[in-house]
Amino acid sequence: MTTKTDSVVPNRTKFTLWPIRWQMVALLVGLLLLLWLGIKAWRIGHAVQQLLGQQTAVQSLLENGLTNINPDDAEAMAQTVRTNFVVLRDETAFLMPMMPRLGWVPKVGPLLVAAPQLVEMGDAGTETAVYAVESLKPLLHILQSENSGDGQLPQLIQALADARPGLAKAAVSLDRVAAARSQITNLDQFPDRLQPLFAQADEWLPIAQDSLAVVQILPEIMGVNGRRTYLLLAQNEDELRATGGFISGVGTLTIENGDIQNLAFQDASAFDLQTFLNNSETYDPPPQPLYDLMGSQYFLLRDANYWPDFPYSAQQAIDLYRRVEPNSQIDGVIAIDQEFMRLLVAATGPVTVPDTGQVINAQNTIQSFRDSFNIQEGQTVSEWFRNRKAFLTTFATAIMNKVQGDFGSVDPVAFLKNIHLALNSRHLQLYMLNTEESAVLNQLNWDGRLENPAGQDFLLALDTNVGFSKTNMHMQRTIHYQVAINADHTALATLTLAHTHTNPPTAGEGCVQEISYDNAPTYQEIADRCYFNFLRVYSSPGATLRHATQHSIPAGILLGGAAWAKPATATQEFANFVTFSNFMMVPRGESLTTQFVYDLPATVVQQQDGRTIYQLWLRKQAGTPDEPYTVEVQLPAGSTAVRATASSAATIVQQEALVQINLNLQTDTLITVEFIE
Repeated sequence: MTTKTDSVVPNRTKFTLWPIRWQMVALLVGLLLLLWLGIKAWRIGHAVQQLLGQQTAVQSLLENGLTNINPDDAEAMAQTVRTNFVVLRDETAFLMPMMPRLGWVPKVGPLLVAAPQLVEMGDAGTETAVYAVESLKPLLHILQSENSGDGQLPQLIQALADARPGLAKAAVSLDRVAAARSQITNLDQFPDRLQPLFAQADEWLPIAQDSLAVVQILPEIMGVNGRRTYLLLAQNEDELRATGGFISGVGTLTIENGDIQNLAFQDASAFDLQTFLNNSETYDPPPQPLYDLMGSQYFLLRDANYWPDFPYSAQQAIDLYRRVEPNSQIDGVIAIDQEFMRLLVAATGPVTVPDTGQVINAQNTIQSFRDSFNIQEGQTVSEWFRNRKAFLTTFATAIMNKVQGDFGSVDPVAFLKNIHLALNSRHLQLYMLNTEESAVLNQLNWDGRLENPAGQDFLLALDTNVGFSKTNMHMQRTIHYQVAINADHTALATLTLAHTHTNPPTAGEGCVQEISYDNAPTYQEIADRCYFNFLRVYSSPGATLRHATQHSIPAGILLGGAAWAKPATATQEFANFVTFSNFMMVPRGESLTTQFVYDLPATVVQQQDGRTIYQLWLRKQAGTPDEPYTVEVQLPAGSTAVRATASSAATIVQQEALVQINLNLQTDTLITVEFIE
């Protein structure tokens, strides 16, 4: 028995000691884990406190404006914020995989779900800030220099050229910010106090991305590697044409190393008249609609922008200009309109016109252009006719003096924002002959190129004022586009346009297309006329017209005297588009509705990852204000809309098989509707 007992006791002791050892190990591991978590918590808390402390310092630094920031302080602050955020990123990395599952947590659940994207935005954003501030320090020093007069702009351009490597790195980091932001889909659930921050970020992200892209070619455009000369087209959107407006003025801009060496405008009609008298045999006939509707006999520079594809029209303008100046160096074309001038003055601040002392600001810019057209006291009609557009040169000189002589007073943030808006809304268009520069501008959609990727729908409603008037200042247009998608993915499109003339009828005065300058009519008199519009609608290749409204105009109104009663037509101006055209007259105080019904090819609907996708590219006509658009997409029977988006601000309503998008079209917009069949 003793032997048996002795043999049992050691085994019992052995089995009781092991659990105690494991408990000690577990306790030790737990203590180490708590210690590790404590250190993590302390580091995270310290990093958060440091970042919160920097918030006040950043706000203080920015209070006096960008040009008053101490460059060294800005660089040190960017690096400090970056260092603290890297600590926060690294210390919280182990938590990120579980964050998307914590949406149930009260109040902060939506933030926890988006935590991986928020951390990525912060990481990439602080990295962007370090690269950008480090690269732009020399520019800030120049802007803050006491010698802020002539010669500052060339210094800035050279400094910008030198900063390109660092800004290219900043661009890569900023793309990471944008990619992370695009993955946050629950922003509407974030706390209210964060909504304005994200609204501001959403506004500035594309501006910053585009700016960092264009800075890679901007020094060359500004002549850093040699003199550049650009053909300038001053377009008047009160007389709307395909690329923005009637070409009122033509000029040249010569620039070298950022230094504007020459800027001059002249009346485009006078340019055409003088050159035509000496070279009439070299001119070609105009596009057929200009001959039929306006009686044009020759294709002149003032009509070079007949086509909505700006590079194509710009090249026509270069060719026509070189018939007069065959030895001229032309490196590109810059087209501007009155709204661009307003945005420019809003950014530079008030401009004083030489000689007259007239002060032009953002509020009176456009009206100043209109008023300058009118006959001045003491002028004869002949003198007025020769000088009615002289204000273009006068104003150009004033703005040039402002930019070159006092660029330090220009708010760079407002300048950047307004120029970006002008480019995106096509009030400023650029065409460069250099292929690398042209590719960047095309990528940014700043060159006015007419293109549409395969596999999606396209809509451009294009007005051309053929009434020799400035009536577009009194015209309003609304557009309603309905697309009914069939089961085989073909679709029926119904486009309805309403043109409204906001000026009231004038008693006893009917509509007449012809206009006389014998009595020096005022700008308002030229604007207060009936609207004669050559309407073109550009759609996807394969679109087939079923029906269109036919407008009629009585005899005795048009230049030729004959009545108009022709139906709409379908042509192919460009290889990748079908063009439907129509002609109409809108009397004062009246509205006119035009409708096109046409079949769309099945290629406008695509299959992707088990879903069906319809996409529509809405193209904004250059020179137009923000116009109201309504797009309705009726899905095939039995289908359900999953998601609908627009690349610019829009109100979207989804009702199972019907999606409605309402927006004011300020820039080109991509609409996407995903549905399950």
